[in-house]
Amino acid sequence: MTALERLSAALQDIDFDSFASKEERLRAEDLLVNASHRLRSPWDITWDHNWTYPMTHVAVKTLIDAGVFQKWAEHGDKPVTSKELARLTNTDPALIARLVRHLAAEHLLVETAEDTYMPTPWATALGTDAALPSCYGTFYYEINNRMSQEVPEFLKKTGYKNPTDDKNGVIQHMLGPDASFFSYVGSDPLRTKELHDAMECHSKWNLTAWPELFPTDALLKDAKPDRPLVVDIGGSKGYDLEKFRLKHPEVPHGSLVLQDLPAVLPDAESPHESIAKHPYDFFTPQPLRGARAYFLHNVLHDWPDESAAKILRNVAGAMEKGYSKLLIHESMVDNVNAPSRVTTSDLIMLTCLSAGERTVKEWHELIATAGLKVVKIWKRPKAVEGIFEIELI
Repeated sequence: MTALERLSAALQDIDFDSFASKEERLRAEDLLVNASHRLRSPWDITWDHNWTYPMTHVAVKTLIDAGVFQKWAEHGDKPVTSKELARLTNTDPALIARLVRHLAAEHLLVETAEDTYMPTPWATALGTDAALPSCYGTFYYEINNRMSQEVPEFLKKTGYKNPTDDKNGVIQHMLGPDASFFSYVGSDPLRTKELHDAMECHSKWNLTAWPELFPTDALLKDAKPDRPLVVDIGGSKGYDLEKFRLKHPEVPHGSLVLQDLPAVLPDAESPHESIAKHPYDFFTPQPLRGARAYFLHNVLHDWPDESAAKILRNVAGAMEKGYSKLLIHESMVDNVNAPSRVTTSDLIMLTCLSAGERTVKEWHELIATAGLKVVKIWKRPKAVEGIFEIELI
């Protein structure tokens, strides 16, 4: 057999469901990406970075806006032609043919015959998951893409120093000295919505549900009924509390508390009556004292160490020694061969917030500055994220 024949045979039956865990699947993806880069020339890689990826985004965003993925999902999981997709969306067949042909060339659709396509799970998700298309819209164009374009110039101007000051970062370089990332996002309702949608997707698609990592039964044991059970600080839409509630539907109403800024807390009703919403700024003293658990999910990676330490001290000030726990659900940078998802997130934090992902050692050092100690790290082998179980010293 030739090398090509051996490769084709080895990969024939591998798909999303071929692996025992998400960690195994991501490791397999890394092996495949590594192999792909080994067989590409420098020009092949450059072509993808500068031509393929931008044009793929153009095609995806246009098809989202035209309603193609949504109509396709409603039409059913069966082969369709570009002409049928154009008819379903009242668009130009010639244009739709060019766009879906490119997505098929990128293996994002399956071309089953001439101008006939089957949706992949990704394409179906874009038509059925209300939040996922937002990642291709304002979140991309006005946050990730716009800000990332400013990074090289900003770093050159600052003498290539690592950004650690959230008052002097890329966003100030882009908009002026009084700007901040969160005010920039909050100044536009669509920008705000699509950032929250993207974070919902991150929680749903990228991270293992925290009750699957941490033994949440332990929080119910000896819990005091007159206290909050779990306080989710900076919890956005409350999807982490909802994951807890689904595992423990017996929890008393109002014992799960969602905290976020008044402008950030969703206007919609809480996901369930067990979840109470409390407006709160985590740079001020924590008003809910003596809770069984305080929960921070992907909050501290948004802030440089000085600001992150202030948040932690406010939590520590409300904790009851021997009873309260702080649970921090975050990514951890491996010392060797850190996965791309973590390094990507680290550079996004640098770009948007002059912050970053942390190694386990850096997490321990930061947590100790607030008079807290790590009792245990709950993390699966090869996983990019885990939960720090923390108590007062």
